[in-house]
Amino acid sequence: MKHNSKVIGACLIGMGLLSGCATTTPTVQSKSQYVIYQIDMAEGVSSSQVAQAVKTSLQRNVNRVQISENVPPHPLPETAPRFQVSNPFGAGLTALAGPSAMTQVATCDGALVYARAVMDSMSGYGESSTFTVCLWQYQGGYRLDTHVVFIEKSGGFSPEALGAAMAKKVVGNSGQLIPRTINSIVSEVEKTGAKVTQVEAWP
Repeated sequence: MKHNSKVIGACLIGMGLLSGCATTTPTVQSKSQYVIYQIDMAEGVSSSQVAQAVKTSLQRNVNRVQISENVPPHPLPETAPRFQVSNPFGAGLTALAGPSAMTQVATCDGALVYARAVMDSMSGYGESSTFTVCLWQYQGGYRLDTHVVFIEKSGGFSPEALGAAMAKKVVGNSGQLIPRTINSIVSEVEKTGAKVTQVEAWP
């Protein structure tokens, strides 16, 4: 009986050590999500006003913003376009690029308004969010795409890594700010008088 107790105790200790090692294994994880909205412009509202609304919201919530306004396509497409995702490193460079090559980047070729923004105020804790926001014009009106990639690095035995892990257990990670930022964009666009309706989302 005593022998069995020692065996069970040893197994439990081993399991605890394995669990501890798992939490300190250096890990890079990326999560993507998107929301697409139909935009019904109020009379007299221009795409430039919507672009300004997007810019104002992003400037309020993130660290860096790049935005461009383009001419509408001719002729206007019958159906609403949408963002496309791709690997910026290409298939041949994925192995050389390391974990960052796992992240897909959203592009919006032909969009009326194209914004890229980065939230990296928590980069010291291994976290960053990249927002891609696109306004499309088509025959049925306008569409607004919001695509976000959240990257989180965890694990390791450095004081910084252990400190970050402890902090996240208390306050969570900055990925919690993504819904707030998207809702802020919608709110600013609605202030122009436009009607904003969600038509698709993941997850």
